[in-house]
Amino acid sequence: MRRNQKLLLCLLLLVLAIYYFLIPSKKSGRRYSAIHDNKVRHPISFYMKDVEKNDTLLKLITSQEFLHPGSSEALRSYLRSSEKPDSTYRGTAPSDSPFDVETDVLVYLHIQKVGGTVFNQHLIKDLILQKPCQCTGDVLTQPCHCTNNHGNIWLFSWFTVGWPCGLHADWTMLHECVDNALNNIEGKKRKRRYFYITLLRDPVSRYLSEWRHQQTGQHWEDAKLTCDGKRVSLFDVRPCFQDTWEDVSLNEFMECRDNLATNRQTRMLANLSKSECYRRNKMKPEKRAELQILSAIENLDKISFFGLTKYQQLTQKLFEKTFNLKFEKEFHTLDDEVNDIRVSEDEFVHIMKYIELDVQLYLHAKQMFMARTRDLL
Repeated sequence: MRRNQKLLLCLLLLVLAIYYFLIPSKKSGRRYSAIHDNKVRHPISFYMKDVEKNDTLLKLITSQEFLHPGSSEALRSYLRSSEKPDSTYRGTAPSDSPFDVETDVLVYLHIQKVGGTVFNQHLIKDLILQKPCQCTGDVLTQPCHCTNNHGNIWLFSWFTVGWPCGLHADWTMLHECVDNALNNIEGKKRKRRYFYITLLRDPVSRYLSEWRHQQTGQHWEDAKLTCDGKRVSLFDVRPCFQDTWEDVSLNEFMECRDNLATNRQTRMLANLSKSECYRRNKMKPEKRAELQILSAIENLDKISFFGLTKYQQLTQKLFEKTFNLKFEKEFHTLDDEVNDIRVSEDEFVHIMKYIELDVQLYLHAKQMFMARTRDLL
């Protein structure tokens, strides 16, 4: 009898431990460190300008403990960057033969909060094609039919096929899924060439934009992460909240250990199989960070096309030149809605720890983007 009681007690303790460590509170993530609140706050644009000349603020940022040894120098370059491009960068895009809408497929890797929905709308509504996309209603609930003269799909994106590879599928998930997904959608197997495209955004702006998005109660927590063909375990990536993260503070947002907003652009562009996927006990965080940024940069260099949210007109021209296609309308500069977000100096400093890899990726992307526009336009 006592043995059964002990077993029952152990089972109860195990359930309680799982509940505490894997299931967050209803409204927010657990607090892991004390970032003092009730301080003077300024618009984020104030700090971005101030850090250009404030050596003390810059030192506070770069002297933090980062996962990657190159992050301090990258942040220094990012925060005091010059608009002058590095002429040593080669901007030539991968040497595939020209895109053919009758046989090939554009695969849009849609990273959250980069202005991707606007870009997607340009793709389905503004491209000049012999057979334009057919949209019969709200693209959020009724995907457009973007097919060529043979009835085959030429654009794989949220607005055309939904999310067959997962909600906001990353590079790893798409490469494991796209071909089979299109076989199922088209009802046949055929030989296809895939041209991957994506957009990147300034890391500070993107991170804060995602925080604001979550703060309103919207989220992507329904996304089912997969890697190496397997679902990611709750022991490796535990949710930051139940139901909603509405009204989450910036401090709480940063403190959630497994917040997928952290270095999101790097993670979504990397081949995660090279860094043991999300398996926490298989690799130290420092090694994973090193492998992920290397893989993301490698994939970015090979990708058929990428644009930068900040440079809408250049993004349009580069797309048109790369794929020999034209848009009916000109792209317009998007308002950066995060410039007026007010944060404390402590919060501004701490944000940099959660975008350290994205900063390295963005610095490389910006140089590569400018080099491609220089070489191709």
